[in-house]
Amino acid sequence: MVNILMSLSSNNSYIATIFCPLYKGEKFIQGYMEDMISQSIFHDVKFHILDCNSPENEFSVIQRYQGYSNIFYERLDEDPGLYQAWNLCCKNANTSLVGNWNVDDRKSPWSLEALIQAFLLDKDLDISYGATFVSEKANEGWQSVQKATIFPCNETKSWRDLIVNNSPHCMPIWKKSIHDRFGYFDSNYKTAADSDMWIRAVKGGAKIKMIKDVIGVYYQNPEGRSTDPETLKQMLDEVHEMRRKHYPAYDIKAFYNSASQNK
Repeated sequence: MVNILMSLSSNNSYIATIFCPLYKGEKFIQGYMEDMISQSIFHDVKFHILDCNSPENEFSVIQRYQGYSNIFYERLDEDPGLYQAWNLCCKNANTSLVGNWNVDDRKSPWSLEALIQAFLLDKDLDISYGATFVSEKANEGWQSVQKATIFPCNETKSWRDLIVNNSPHCMPIWKKSIHDRFGYFDSNYKTAADSDMWIRAVKGGAKIKMIKDVIGVYYQNPEGRSTDPETLKQMLDEVHEMRRKHYPAYDIKAFYNSASQNK
């Protein structure tokens, strides 16, 4: 299944594994790699880039960074699907903390440090997340983004808050051990598996915290699965169905009212 491995570190002292399932990310990968090595705790983190048989040539950029022993590149013969790729990364991680970072999103230089520090301050914490600025421009980094629009992100006081809004959104960090307690991401979903995972976990007793910092830039990719007009309705229907599974009294009209208030 795996035909390329690069820089698999034998260093077991990393405090987290940050993974990126990669598919058709050629135009984003250069900025992603530069953001990666600019992280304030870069050398303390393992980065796992899982190439899901992308038809593009991202590797020509990634190989320039092969001198860093904490960057692990893996290419699959077949695309397993988004959330099965997440599951593979989580299962293969040998650190207590794991997190996702999409190739088209950008981070503040202190993003990983801020998210991980929350676990150092609270040993009972299971999931940490923070707010992100929204960009409609590809490859707009932290230094250049117009810091005006923030993706709706709220504190989570109970699992019901996650029914209304998937506040952890695009770049949370969590303890790998929550998968032993609550299972993995449901790969039957195309866009709602992460939200479903957090609801299951918090409903089951996991501790979640929003840090008081803006930690990155979310690119509202017009070709993204949850933002492309051609697939948007299907993805929204999936999210609503998932929410009703957890909370049968879920009201779609109330959801839209809440969303409009967060704008």
